[in-house]
Amino acid sequence: MKKSKLLFLLFFISVSSFGQINTTRMLEIGQNALYFEDYVVSIQYFNQVIKAKPYLAEPYLYRAIAKVNLDDFVGSISDCNTALEINPFLAKAYYCRGFAKRKLGNIEESTQDFTKALEFEPNNIMVATNKIDNLVQMKKLKEALAETDTFINKYPNYSDAYLYRSQIFLKLQDTLKATDDINKILLIEKNNDLAYALRGMLSFEQKRTDEAITDLNKAIQINPYRADYYTNRAIVRMKINDLRGAMNDFDTSIQTDNQNATTYFNRGILKAQVGDNNNAIEDFSTSIALEPDNYTAYLQRAMLRSEIGEYKAAISDFDKIINRYPDFIGAYYGRGDAKKKMRDKKGAEKDYYWAMTIEEDIKSGKRKPIQKGDRKEAPTTEARAIIQELNKQRKNDKYANSTIRGQIQHNDIDIAPLGYFALETVNDSIANNHILFNRTLSTYNQQLKKPLCLSVQETKITSDELNGYFKLVESTSAKIKTDSTNIIQLFERAFSLAKIQDYSNALSDYTKILSVDKNNALTHFCKGNVLLKRFLSENKSENEATTTDNKNLLFDGIISAYTTAYTLDNSIVYALYNIGYVNMLEKNFKQAVNAYTQAIEKHPEFAEAYYNRGLIYLFQGNKEEGRTDLSKAGELGLYNAYNVIERYAY
Repeated sequence: MKKSKLLFLLFFISVSSFGQINTTRMLEIGQNALYFEDYVVSIQYFNQVIKAKPYLAEPYLYRAIAKVNLDDFVGSISDCNTALEINPFLAKAYYCRGFAKRKLGNIEESTQDFTKALEFEPNNIMVATNKIDNLVQMKKLKEALAETDTFINKYPNYSDAYLYRSQIFLKLQDTLKATDDINKILLIEKNNDLAYALRGMLSFEQKRTDEAITDLNKAIQINPYRADYYTNRAIVRMKINDLRGAMNDFDTSIQTDNQNATTYFNRGILKAQVGDNNNAIEDFSTSIALEPDNYTAYLQRAMLRSEIGEYKAAISDFDKIINRYPDFIGAYYGRGDAKKKMRDKKGAEKDYYWAMTIEEDIKSGKRKPIQKGDRKEAPTTEARAIIQELNKQRKNDKYANSTIRGQIQHNDIDIAPLGYFALETVNDSIANNHILFNRTLSTYNQQLKKPLCLSVQETKITSDELNGYFKLVESTSAKIKTDSTNIIQLFERAFSLAKIQDYSNALSDYTKILSVDKNNALTHFCKGNVLLKRFLSENKSENEATTTDNKNLLFDGIISAYTTAYTLDNSIVYALYNIGYVNMLEKNFKQAVNAYTQAIEKHPEFAEAYYNRGLIYLFQGNKEEGRTDLSKAGELGLYNAYNVIERYAY
């Protein structure tokens, strides 16, 4: 079946021109960005409209559409809820919410939303087909068939409807009617590659291999970029003993898509069949890496490892299988054989004993045998499986190298907590990052040679910049000699000293400032940052004794400095964030969450705090809270949050 997509026709909303020119323009720009799949950009525009006019339903709806395309289903549902509270007649909001709910596995609720959407837009093809798909998933086949028949009567030339009905017929074990519907697709679209591929696999299932090859050849001719077509033809070729042709097809499939566990598994089977055991093991290993719960791949690898004399590795694989399926007789026999070859007679006898015991228990009815569906099976070659999404194709391929365009949740990035807020020189390298200013800092910047800001991302210092900081230390030191209480000069020198990692003298300068102005909140904050830098340096030190001796003192000093800074000036909310960060480093997760929560309460749009708190929730297994926080972080501009959501939050 074709992958279901969330598609919307975007219509510009007519808004009264009185006092609404800016928001109207922003809404239009956001819609254009959405149309061109610039989802992250579109969200920022819709945010602005929502801030200005929170009573409009449309920006919430469009932001929900952007979020669902970023796999932020929780955030999308939340925005749809708000849109429907404002305007309960928005069919697209019901559709979007239904789509997001389906992605979260809430099929029943999803179907209700699709039904509601059809009340307002009864001729919406996308909604109707998604509802049918839901009914199939819920195994309400008669309802699905009735809906499909009605739909086909309305739109007799809509080929996807026949595709859905063919799926239903297959589930009803009626291959003849399924084939008839696929043939009807080809009458409507003679170059429909998916229909040829499906008919080919149906023919294969019915042992008509020549017809299967002919249809798969046609599918590949029409669309040579579908990896799964090559995989399926390889399977058919294996059946007719065309092993070289099968191997070529598997290789081509992997060249087209190297993330499909099924293809690696099947190529591993073929390589084992021709005696290429080492490379077969490599393919099974890759399949396992892509699909860690495929225990059939573990079994195949275990048997091959045992065959080539890698008994320890084989036993390790059998262990994994037995840990997951304690009654799997074959795994005990296999492990017993490997132990026997390692001359572990007692271990082998124990495994054989357990295998025979389980067999006797099954015969006597004390245990139930492992059913086919009880363990992860090797991917089936049957058309009933193939008709369901043959191979997941990422929609964002054309934006593969973009950090902000398309479905950026699929980008390959390192996921780690965001760092701490610290003083940085304002320059181009941080211009695109979230930077903050403080009232005191803004006053200082009027007198500093280089303006400073607060950023969560520390910039790398070039050799030229390092020399500049050394020179700045020299020039400020000369001025301080004549005026030892000049706060501006002390502050600038302290910043420069910290940059060249002279933490002791930097602390000394901050202490001098506080001796003149003990209530200087920004200086307390900067003192905390220098202590944090020293803390991080101590943790990296090879001298464990020194690290242990200083760790608690440094930690307490950091927390005290940040707490004082925030107490004196609660606008320095990033001090709370930094308290959360240092606690996060020390795995004091409760304290970290409390600090991040306080920061968010003070500043409800503190994206970085949402992001790090979300990571903690995920680490603790609280996926619901994690999704919510990361969704908010993404909404506020930290688009890497969508990558975390996609990879770890479901």
